[in-house]
Amino acid sequence: MNDVLVTIRIPEAMLQELRKAAEQDHFMDLSEAVRNIIRKNWAAKSDPYLYELRRLREEISDSVKEKSRKMAERMIVEELKKIKRVLKDEKA
Repeated sequence: MNDVLVTIRIPEAMLQELRKAAEQDHFMDLSEAVRNIIRKNWAAKSDPYLYELRRLREEISDSVKEKSRKMAERMIVEELKKIKRVLKDEKA
């Protein structure tokens, strides 16, 4: 595989948005963020069914993680309420 140097020209506003996105996604630099965008678009164009399947799998995984996190938060809140009731009963 040969490495090729590519130069792109983008508007200043788009550059600022790309910098923000790169920082939020924890990319080391802008070139890594651009490569990621190109890779995703290439994957979507080369095999749309496989890309859609992977995207749906990621969405389901994120949904399950979020649901688990919310359930854990509710359990912690309930446990804290129980502790609060016990402490209140001990004071009385």
